[in-house]
Amino acid sequence: MNSNNSGLTRRNRRYILVYALVFFMFILAVAAFLTVKNSINLQSIIAESVKSQLISTSIAAREMIDPEAFSHYDNEAVSGQQAYQETLAKLRILAENVGVKYIYALKKQGEQYVFVFDTDLEDPAIFLPYGLSPVHVAAFAGQPSADIMNVDDAYGSFNTGAVPIFYRGEVIGIVCTDIEDEYIEMSRQTALRNSLMLILTLLVTMGVMFYCIRKLLKRIYKMQNRLRRQALYDNITGLPNRQYLMNHLAELTAAPEKIPFALLFVDLDNFKKVNDNAGHDAGDELLRSIAVYLRSALNNTMSFRPSAGRLNIAARVGGDEFVQVVQGVDTAEKAAETAQRLLDGFRASKLSRYIDKFNVGLSIGVALCPHDTENYHVLIKYADIAMYHAKHGGKNQFRIYTDEMVQGKSPDKQ
Repeated sequence: MNSNNSGLTRRNRRYILVYALVFFMFILAVAAFLTVKNSINLQSIIAESVKSQLISTSIAAREMIDPEAFSHYDNEAVSGQQAYQETLAKLRILAENVGVKYIYALKKQGEQYVFVFDTDLEDPAIFLPYGLSPVHVAAFAGQPSADIMNVDDAYGSFNTGAVPIFYRGEVIGIVCTDIEDEYIEMSRQTALRNSLMLILTLLVTMGVMFYCIRKLLKRIYKMQNRLRRQALYDNITGLPNRQYLMNHLAELTAAPEKIPFALLFVDLDNFKKVNDNAGHDAGDELLRSIAVYLRSALNNTMSFRPSAGRLNIAARVGGDEFVQVVQGVDTAEKAAETAQRLLDGFRASKLSRYIDKFNVGLSIGVALCPHDTENYHVLIKYADIAMYHAKHGGKNQFRIYTDEMVQGKSPDKQ
């Protein structure tokens, strides 16, 4: 019999896990997007901060330079002047205090641009030609300018800012500030590392959550199956119970292809003697032994999802009452053979100690579908009536249902 489609099925579990995975991937994508966006915004803020520092440092350096004296500096000899050395010393102190790499001043001589001041202690030479960057060009045009990783020359790669030096309304040179781009690169690496750590943390967290959800769904599925089994199977014998039987019969009788079957209603003879004389534990043991016999007698299959083909089941429907469903039985003769085989096997089974001591036997009533009725409720009633005829006829025997039984007659059909 197929399981109830309601509840948490394997298919539903897969859907939930797929939805959870898609949700987690969406959250991860959003988190990654926001992290990258914040990193870009942070880099932009840092870049603007560095540019502002470059401009402000260049302006401060410009205030230390005398424009008139600067306009007359035209060769290396000026480095021997006391005023020049005092200005250079101030520029070096400024560079050290604000943490910049170089502060230098450039002017145009002929078609070349040369150093006039340079705070570089390792290369103090001045009036050397220098190739301008866009920042320098903008400053010579009279506009303060700064950019990130603007300069990449023999001295290294730098973030550069420059401001013009004015004298009598004209630009006579520029003051520049260089900061090594390690700071920007370091901040980028830090942002990248932090982003990767965040994404990794999210991945681990979501992986743990996904694992927990999977385990929880599996546990719920098992619990649901256990509850379903408790609802559809007998606790003592492990056989399908009345509800399972009714569901199974409903499926059989509602199927488009009507497969004939026999319903055997089995009642234990003298079961009360076992309970009264040997105790209820012995009675339960007997019920379990009967269940084992009934399962094996007709090669019954017990499964929520049985394989295709015929399905014969045994079910416990009451205290000492069982029902055996055997498909493919369509005549009274086949039904009689089936019932007799069940009786003969019982007498030869390992239950002989109950048979000998308490005279335990089987009273069996048989009804056929669709021969007698297609209504499974009525079919059970007919088999029950036939069983009582067998019991009142001497027990440990079977009767096949006939209409005369309902009319109060006592046929001896076997």
